[in-house]
Amino acid sequence: MYNYPLTFNFAFMTASPKITVTDANGRTLMTANKALLSTKDEIKVANGRPLFQVISQESRVTDIPSNWDVLTSEGDKIGMVDDDFLSLDAGAFIGNGAAATGVNVLKNQFLNEQALKMYWLKNPSGQKVGWIAPDTRSLSLQQLPLADFTRKIPFFFRFICPSYVIRLGERTVMLMQKQRTWMIDSYKLEAKTQLTPDEENFLIPAVLLTLFYERVQLKHLFGE
Repeated sequence: MYNYPLTFNFAFMTASPKITVTDANGRTLMTANKALLSTKDEIKVANGRPLFQVISQESRVTDIPSNWDVLTSEGDKIGMVDDDFLSLDAGAFIGNGAAATGVNVLKNQFLNEQALKMYWLKNPSGQKVGWIAPDTRSLSLQQLPLADFTRKIPFFFRFICPSYVIRLGERTVMLMQKQRTWMIDSYKLEAKTQLTPDEENFLIPAVLLTLFYERVQLKHLFGE
């Protein structure tokens, strides 16, 4: 088991997106690079030697990737990740019906879309075993006061800092929090339960995949 919390830092200026993963002691555990010149979405994870690969099942030339295989460095399938949409009902947190309607209207004015991405975790046979999703509270009521500023001030969307929940079965196994930073996107991942090596080998590449896409999603929702 890794020494949590883990920190995921995006490189500031690179030709292709890159994430460096460090443990609680600041030791670099691995780096993940997203390939640019490939017919499929492809992420390679290494620590001086190949560790994992995450490859889309669809060609990004002809389709929008929505399903990915998580593979060992030898090409053995560990699991699958499938994206979906998570509805944001801000009014669900308010008991008063009229107030709930008003909050949802306000929320829809601030967000470019009314849904956010979530990611189903599946075993190699394609059966759902868990998910990665933003905590809806962190992207609805708590973020509304900041949302208007993101329309007017360049880069202010970086101060939108959602948290993410990672579950396997009925267990919440990890929590991840985006950090408030000006230039380098950074996320902190905590383990909430004891994980087996097989679970970590699947979850860490799956988290890396979702971060490459969530970073773009946050900018699209709040920064444009």
